[in-house]
Amino acid sequence: MTHTGTRTAAVTLAAAAVLSSLTGCGADGGDGKSLTYWSMWTENEPQAAVLKSAIKGFTEDTGIKVTVQWQGRTVLEKLAPTLTTGKVPDLVDQSDDKLYPTLVQPGRAKDLSAVFDRPATGEKKPLSKALKMSYLSYLRKLPDGGGNRWLVPYEVTSVNLWYNAADKDVQAPQTWDELLDICAKLKAKGRACISADGDQPVYILWWLDYLADRIGGDGVMKKAITDPSGKGWDDPAVEQAAEKIHELVESGYLLKGYDASKYPEQQNRWAQGKAAFNLNGSWLPTETREFAGKDFDFRSAPFPSAVDSTAGKRNATDVRVFGFAVPEQAKNSAAAEKFISYFLAKKRLRGIAEKADNITPRPDIPAPPVLRDVKEQMESTPSREQLPGSVTSYTDKALYPAYKKLFSGEADARQFITELKKLHVSYAKAHR
Repeated sequence: MTHTGTRTAAVTLAAAAVLSSLTGCGADGGDGKSLTYWSMWTENEPQAAVLKSAIKGFTEDTGIKVTVQWQGRTVLEKLAPTLTTGKVPDLVDQSDDKLYPTLVQPGRAKDLSAVFDRPATGEKKPLSKALKMSYLSYLRKLPDGGGNRWLVPYEVTSVNLWYNAADKDVQAPQTWDELLDICAKLKAKGRACISADGDQPVYILWWLDYLADRIGGDGVMKKAITDPSGKGWDDPAVEQAAEKIHELVESGYLLKGYDASKYPEQQNRWAQGKAAFNLNGSWLPTETREFAGKDFDFRSAPFPSAVDSTAGKRNATDVRVFGFAVPEQAKNSAAAEKFISYFLAKKRLRGIAEKADNITPRPDIPAPPVLRDVKEQMESTPSREQLPGSVTSYTDKALYPAYKKLFSGEADARQFITELKKLHVSYAKAHR
């Protein structure tokens, strides 16, 4: 997955104001003059460029030196062994679903409520008033009974049904039946309807995840995933969702080779016009733009309603937030919090939209043009967590092995649920 302010020179008076707004946080064992930041980005990514600019400005305005290690996506794998040594970085970032099992669940994350209560650097209203806080509504709470403000978001992604609006054979379906009708008409013309990289567990699981909650109401998947007994998978909504996926597969609506594809083959073929739809994250245009023709019009639609009673309603939208967290043992956590407040200011955070082509959690920062549909969907609907309550090990060891057979046509809905329950119970016993 690729995700994709520039700091301008400040006059002396403005710089003094910034310095003044950054004071007031006491030291916490460190010297207060430096901090170590381990980033999820690699140095050549657009987000890294935005962060570099902010770090440079932060050091110039505060005198606090930031030592950055561009760790890439494996940042938390490198962080985990340090959590028992005391030699932790002062600041890390990643998506909430990765941060929770590594840092939060073990009780190693600092409560960042104070950051939300203060204004971003140079601003007047509290950060909690500047951000769309509903994006964080699904975050799990700290294990000590505290709140869920252990992550300060700077980037928000969603999962939507992507299509080429310039394709006259393709329209955004509002219901599942409309999607099937479009697929049937495309098949009659010798065209594939859906592309999907079958080797990406989460990518193909989004179909089941959305469908089950569209049918049974938001919460079906969370109950199924988090119930140790496995009985949550007996919910009729899950079987109905699995039956719809089985129908999709058996009807031949997926682009050939999806079950043996290697990411990003199928999404690239979608951009080349080989299929009409791709269920994917808001980063898809950035990742596939080089494969799309000049007239390709990237558009996204909400995942369709699956039952008549919800047709036309604004169903919940998948949200995933990426942001900063501070390890509990960090020696320079006060300095880390200062940097978070500095970066979340509108004039710096806007670089995530303008330079990295992503959506920020601030409503006052316009989304990149290609993501305006996505932002409108997220701001006008409730937020729901993707694969709610799950962790990577559960997805890889229980959910995906059973589901892959369903999605590839090797199992029907009942066979899928039977196998999944066995794997689920086995996983639950091993992780008590």
